Amino acid sequence: MVGAGDTIPSGRDRASLVDLDLAGLARALWASRFWIIAPTLAALAISFAAVSLTAPTYRSEARILVENGESSFTRPESDRSGGADRAAVDQEAVLSQVQLILSRDVAKAVAQKLDLARKPEFDPALRSFNPVKQVLIFLGLAENPMRMTAEERVLRSYFEKLTAYQVDRSRIIAIQFDSQDPALAAEAANMVAAQFIEAQQANKRSQTRNASQWLSGEVDGLRRKVEEAEGRVESFRARANLFVGTNNTSLTAQQLAEVNSQIAAARAQQSDAQTRARLLRDFLRSGRPIESGEIVNSEIIRRLNEQRAAVLAQLAEQSSTLGPRHPRIAELQAQRLNLDGQIRSEAEKLVRVLENDARFAGARVEALQQNLDQVKRQAGEASEQEVQLRVLDREAKSLRDQLETLLARYRDASARDTLSALPADARVISRALLSNVPAFPKKLPTILIVTLGTLILAITAVATLALLVGTPPAEFSASDDPSEGTAAPAADVRRQVEAPPLAASAEQSVFPETLTPVAPESIAALAHLLDPGTGEAACRRTLVVATRDGLSASGVTLALGRELAVAGRRVVMIDLDDENAFLSTMAGFRAAGLSDFAAGRAGFGDIIHRDSQSPAHIVPVGTVGAPAADMAAFAVEALAHGYDAIVLSGGILPAAAAAFDDLVALADDAVVVSEGEAGDAGVQSAYERLTGAGLRPVVVMLAIDDEMAAA
Repeated sequence: MVGAGDTIPSGRDRASLVDLDLAGLARALWASRFWIIAPTLAALAISFAAVSLTAPTYRSEARILVENGESSFTRPESDRSGGADRAAVDQEAVLSQVQLILSRDVAKAVAQKLDLARKPEFDPALRSFNPVKQVLIFLGLAENPMRMTAEERVLRSYFEKLTAYQVDRSRIIAIQFDSQDPALAAEAANMVAAQFIEAQQANKRSQTRNASQWLSGEVDGLRRKVEEAEGRVESFRARANLFVGTNNTSLTAQQLAEVNSQIAAARAQQSDAQTRARLLRDFLRSGRPIESGEIVNSEIIRRLNEQRAAVLAQLAEQSSTLGPRHPRIAELQAQRLNLDGQIRSEAEKLVRVLENDARFAGARVEALQQNLDQVKRQAGEASEQEVQLRVLDREAKSLRDQLETLLARYRDASARDTLSALPADARVISRALLSNVPAFPKKLPTILIVTLGTLILAITAVATLALLVGTPPAEFSASDDPSEGTAAPAADVRRQVEAPPLAASAEQSVFPETLTPVAPESIAALAHLLDPGTGEAACRRTLVVATRDGLSASGVTLALGRELAVAGRRVVMIDLDDENAFLSTMAGFRAAGLSDFAAGRAGFGDIIHRDSQSPAHIVPVGTVGAPAADMAAFAVEALAHGYDAIVLSGGILPAAAAAFDDLVALADDAVVVSEGEAGDAGVQSAYERLTGAGLRPVVVMLAIDDEMAAA
């Protein structure tokens, strides 16, 4: 309830629930400086002790370049024949090599060579007793390492300390290893790189050895197949009499060629003999001198010609001294004629010989032709067998080619079955070095981060509480606000906010006899009746209305809200009475409210103001008229998430059904303030309408007779 001493808070006192002014925030931080400094100093001390007591961890790094390790001397024969290098290593291959470095096989080999199972850093079972960890294990908050095998414990620690990743946009893999021993960190990083390369070589050697074993079996099997195929070829060739002569041709083909050549030679001989015999006979018939090679080269004709030449020489010699009728001349003439006849006779014999040779050649041609026909028939009969023979020969040749290919690969694989002949597809380009600078913990950065983080969290927590709960505002009168101009006289304002004193009595009850009257003795009793309590999850929403004078409802709203706030509840009072707007004046002159938010003139945080006399907050009706029903419902629902109680000042209870329904929909219970008697018709009507709308409880306060009854 507001008394005569109440004043209107100035504009500088209006603090939003969300937008706290900087001065108020600074005062809140300074007031809570202990809660900021203490956690910060504690975090500083704890972080300093933690980094001082934590055993340092050292990190060493080795780098590997993934590339094709084959050369022209170590590359397989099949690759060397191509004359080109293998394709470059792609990014997926590099990532695959990273996974190989992180494989369990490499980890087991490194752990065995470095004897990590004997180092307490890698086997928790060898460490000293830790009571804190044992308690956590007993509570199930930590894993018991003794439930794992020694190898699992070592490998888990190994993988926690090993990091392998691909350097961005390159084919380089970085291998990092952390250890409390700097020498072990460097040795382990180098050992991982060496074991990775050895694993690559061993994998290649295993593949080559497996290929050699497989090729050996395939070669043996294929060799038998080749022998069988070639045996079938020769067996079929013998059965079909398809023997092969010179130049890899069959005998039948060779016979055909030979017979054809013989026929051609016989025909040429026949034609030549016939031609020479015909020419010689033409010479004999015409009586011309026979000038032919056969005649000239004949021994008999050559002697006869020599004799004829001698006779002609004598005839010429004698004719110079003897006359044509001389017996010597006649004798020589007779010798000449006799010699000419002998020459012609010998020529005719040669003609007959040539004609006989022609006939012999013709007979030879006929015989050879018959032989050719016979060979052709044999070749035709052997054609199908030759087709089958070629099929068998091709099969045998295909098997021979496969055998030769496998033999070449087998020889190549056998030659590469050594570790030195199988270069890895990676090489170490940077070995890990001993590091004397701890990689963890970074003492100064850790202390600074923890300290500053705690400081920021403490400041944030204090500022958040100041925003949610609010800071005690300075006490100002209406005349102290320089931004509001000339304020109304304080006396006038006090006259506007005065409300009649309320007393209580249960003697007059206008409610059904089935309801038990409850009579709060004061505003404190009313607040106790409607107190939402700290255990309730939902916000309690109370509607305060009057039957005649809305100022009474505003006064009861203000008194009830302040009473609940003093009791420790988060309370907001909403003024819905645009005709009276008494509650709005408590937030300041022309303070932004619901209608301003609906018109877009103010944000939601700007319409929530602090009450100068209590921790409660006030939402005015606004400066642009009455707020819409949907906007009021929205504000109530939004504020219900952040407050324990909402007290609504509704002014005079509306008579219109629509306005009444919109108003009662905002509340859970109601308080009816009346200046009449308990049996007044207006009081009974208000009670019945509110209870009929489902509001429970509905408290009736009788102000004029100092009476208040509840049902």
